[in-house]
Amino acid sequence: MKAVTAVLRRVVPDREQAPAAGVWRGRAALASVVAACMTVTVIAVSGTGTSSAGTKFLHSGHLVYNRTLGTVFHINGDTKAVDGQLPVPSAGPGTRVVETDKSGFVLSQGSTTEWSKSDLRVADPLPAPPDEIPIGLEAAGAAYAIYPQSGKISRLGENPAAIVADGQLGQSVVTADGTLWVHGLSSGQLCELPLDAARLSCTAKLPSGHVGSLTLVDDQPVFVDTTAREMRAVSKDGLGRVVSLSGLEIAPGAIVAADDVAGRVAILDPRKNLLQLVDTAGLTSADPAGKPVVRQLKPGKYEQLASSGDGLALINTADGTLVTLDRDGVEQTAPRKIPAASKQAGADPADRPTLTRGADSRLYLDSQAGEHVMVVDGNGLVTEVEATGPAKKPAEQPTPVPPKPSTPTVRKPVVPVTPPSQPPTPPPAVQPTEPPVLPTKPTKPTKPVDPPKTQPVDPPKTQPVEPPSTQPVVPPRKSTPPVVPPTTQKPPAPKPSTPPSPKPSTPPPTSVATRPGAPGAVAARAGDGSATVTWNAAPANGAAITSYLISWAGGSKPATASARTAAITGLTNGSAYTFTVRAVNRVGTGPGSSSARITLAGAADAVVGLKATPSTGAVTLSWSRPNLNGGQLIRYGISQDGDPKNTTATSYRWAGLTNGKRYTFAVTVVTRAPDGRILVGAIATVSATPSAGGGASTLTISKGTAVNSDPDVCEPGKCFNIHIRATGLQPNTEYMFQGHTTNYGELHKEGPEGITSNAQGVIDVQKFYNDDTEGQVYVTATGPGILPKSNTLDW
Repeated sequence: MKAVTAVLRRVVPDREQAPAAGVWRGRAALASVVAACMTVTVIAVSGTGTSSAGTKFLHSGHLVYNRTLGTVFHINGDTKAVDGQLPVPSAGPGTRVVETDKSGFVLSQGSTTEWSKSDLRVADPLPAPPDEIPIGLEAAGAAYAIYPQSGKISRLGENPAAIVADGQLGQSVVTADGTLWVHGLSSGQLCELPLDAARLSCTAKLPSGHVGSLTLVDDQPVFVDTTAREMRAVSKDGLGRVVSLSGLEIAPGAIVAADDVAGRVAILDPRKNLLQLVDTAGLTSADPAGKPVVRQLKPGKYEQLASSGDGLALINTADGTLVTLDRDGVEQTAPRKIPAASKQAGADPADRPTLTRGADSRLYLDSQAGEHVMVVDGNGLVTEVEATGPAKKPAEQPTPVPPKPSTPTVRKPVVPVTPPSQPPTPPPAVQPTEPPVLPTKPTKPTKPVDPPKTQPVDPPKTQPVEPPSTQPVVPPRKSTPPVVPPTTQKPPAPKPSTPPSPKPSTPPPTSVATRPGAPGAVAARAGDGSATVTWNAAPANGAAITSYLISWAGGSKPATASARTAAITGLTNGSAYTFTVRAVNRVGTGPGSSSARITLAGAADAVVGLKATPSTGAVTLSWSRPNLNGGQLIRYGISQDGDPKNTTATSYRWAGLTNGKRYTFAVTVVTRAPDGRILVGAIATVSATPSAGGGASTLTISKGTAVNSDPDVCEPGKCFNIHIRATGLQPNTEYMFQGHTTNYGELHKEGPEGITSNAQGVIDVQKFYNDDTEGQVYVTATGPGILPKSNTLDW
């Protein structure tokens, strides 16, 4: 790289060119350097004479990394052409490019490479998560590399920072002032990272179990809650205004565009190919939101919904096309086929077309391996640009081949020899050998042409003493043979400049066996303490593949040459894993391809300590939270005789039961795995009979109705019944009750009275009239179960 940077020169923007056009041109003196040394006319920027040159960069157009050529290219959005490039070799698959005012960054799986815009010096790559493809975001003064699976964030530029979030991240957005907003999937927190902050500030928290996506509406962060079916404004003060989405079909896995389109949020249901455009007026003002626009898209598999602010674009992976829509969701132009990767690219599963919005409000689609860019203007017009370098003028290549090389090269060795000795006579002697080259400018040479026919004999007679003047005629003949080599040497000269740069990266001859290539489409699916890994066949490279090797942190497993899937067991629920697959042939083991990072989760264990406490017509269940095995609690499910109930607490009172009837209750735990799977845990059961005793019965008394009886038996005005109420008894069962008073002892000496409970296990009667106004009264009872003594009442 030192040899290259020694030739690269700083490029100064032409003052005559309007900066708003986004076109930066180099000085004329650098034209040859641009063509030969791959200089950067847009990436390297200095000022126009001020002392602060090079401190600001016009974010116009789009940067893309061509992995085949190992080069960053700048696509001019106005001219739809490459106007700058910089070699940055050895970046891995899935590469993204972001920039700040002073630097550019190539983000790839496992490394981040920075270059300076002032001198184009490329720094040594810095390590990055090796098992995850980053997402690049940029705004004024900063650029970000987001690693959503590992929850890592790198802020690049003048105020760098490395932040680790609490778990995996959802869609992140960055506002115009450079503030990053992220959504914690496991924590449910919405957090901001201002340019001058070194850590996340989590200003809002979503209800447990709610999912959705962040977006920007007129540079205001908004969270689309697909669980609650509503949109909420987000700020440093927390959640703000709400717009309901209750009338729409919002799937939990809906794709939300990162930017609004003409004041509406675009939400795509990928299962039904349904696009919904929701008005956001209620988020920013008290004005009522307009009616949503719903569009049914053509059949396909749509991904990566992006908004330019005035239109939309989607990738249809079913047929590999780019689809453009206007602000109302109507298709603008016919779908355009996304260019496929070349054979030299050695396509990697991590290299997928990516759709982003540029600072110039255009949409840019980078093809697989970054060899082509599709530019989408506001009117939906799609222009395909080949990311292989600036195009050469057609007139520059044929000019060195025609007559120009022959005429100057033949005359120059002849002219210096003849003039000093004899200008008139030697020319006719030399020119007979080259009659077609002679006629150029002079008109008089036509007359001397005749005399030479008679004078070739005279000069030897009159000038025998002048052999030196005749001998110089011989050297020109000797110099004429060398004239041929120059003409043959000039055609090879353009040859080194004509071959395109991809040729050095052509693969080795297939006749020579080498290690196999990397397997394709490596993916992993989480299970209960296990994972299923799948892949596509790897290139054999001249020697048959003999086996595959699957590895992960803590282990490895071989697979046969014909295998395309492997079950990995003995893993730990709640832990994150990345699986790498390599192919093996007789030459050796090839490079690996890795799956996305997954977190394992199994069904939860049975609840702990489940017990049932019966009461009148009800049973209260209680338990402790079990091991969730890596999942997130959604709810507890309680069922009895096929009737389901749900709760998020660790207890539940089931009422409306029949006393005396035995019931069996089942409790399960429902969790959500990190990959979105809904898991139902082990079942715990318990049985109970409402009002079956065991301390659940009650016996209370109070002063009842007045009794008019024989004054010798009960004094009038002081004689009242005892109001007895007993609950929690066996239904339809007889119990014996006895009244007591402190002065009379047992009331009604004839003995306790038998009373039968009703179907609910309740007895409510007026018994044991009493006039002992100076004493205290209580009641006892006997029967099935343990019955308490009643309360004591002052009569």
